[in-house]
Amino acid sequence: MTKLLSANLLRLKKSVLFWGTLALSFGFGVLMCAIRFREHLAYHFEVSLNSVFFGFAMVVGVVMAAFIPLFFGTEYSDGAIRNKVAVGHSRLSIYFAGLITGFAASLLCMAGYMLSCLAVGAPLLGWFTKPASLLLWAIAGSVVMLAAFCAIFTFVAMNCSRKATSVVICLLGVFVLLIVTVVIDGRLNAPEFIQGYEMSFNGQVVDTVPEPNPRYLRGTERAVYQFLYDLLPTGQSLQYTMLNFTEPGKLMGLSGLVCAVFTGAGAALFRRKDLK
Repeated sequence: MTKLLSANLLRLKKSVLFWGTLALSFGFGVLMCAIRFREHLAYHFEVSLNSVFFGFAMVVGVVMAAFIPLFFGTEYSDGAIRNKVAVGHSRLSIYFAGLITGFAASLLCMAGYMLSCLAVGAPLLGWFTKPASLLLWAIAGSVVMLAAFCAIFTFVAMNCSRKATSVVICLLGVFVLLIVTVVIDGRLNAPEFIQGYEMSFNGQVVDTVPEPNPRYLRGTERAVYQFLYDLLPTGQSLQYTMLNFTEPGKLMGLSGLVCAVFTGAGAALFRRKDLK
C-alpha cells in the first residue's frame, strides 16, 4: 500500500482541485475573521479568536463532499483503478490508500483554515478566551470528525463509478444531514416553559404565568435526540464550531464508530464491485 499512497499523494500534490480547495479553505478563514471584525466595529460585540477558529468544522462536510468524489472519480473515468488491480494491487489496499489520502487532504484544508485564523484573526480579534483544555479537545474531536466525514464520502466515491453521481449523492446527503442537525438542535434547545404576555388595564404589558412548552423534549425522547445529535458528523460539527460540548470522549467514540462502519462496509462492497 506504500506505493499506492505515494502515488496518491503525488497526484494530490499536482492536483489543481486540491490546491484550489486548500486556497478556498484559507480564504474562508480570512473571510470569517473579516466578518467578525466588521461586526465588532459596527455593533461593538466582544470578539475573540475562538469565535471563528472552529468555523471550518461547520462547512468541512460540504467541502469534502465535493472534493473526495471529484478527486477519486477521475480514477474511474481514466481507468486508473482497473490498472492498479491489473498490476497486482489488492482492492483493500486501493480502498484504504484512497481513504487515507482523502483524510490527509481534509486535514491540510483544516490546517489552512486555522492558519489563516491565526495569521489574520489574532491581530484583529485578539487571542483565545476559552480554556486551553476545551480548545485541545475541540481540535482532537474535529480531527476524528473529519475521519468520519471522509469514511462516508470514500464509501460513496469508491463504490460509484460515475463521478457526477457520486458528487450529487455526497452533496445532497450532507445537506440533508445539515437540515436534520438544525432541526434536532432546535428541539434540544427549546425552552421548557413559554413565557406569555398580556395587556393590563392601565396599558402596560405584564408577564403571565409561564406555560409548559409542548415541544420541549423529555425522558427517552430527549435521550434519542441527543444521541442522534452526537452521532451525526454534522451535529458534532455544530458543537465544535460553537464550542458547546460536554462529553468530548463520547463524541470522538461515536465518530470512530461511524468511521469504522462506513469503512468496513465500503471496503466489503469495493471488493465485490465490477470494475469493467
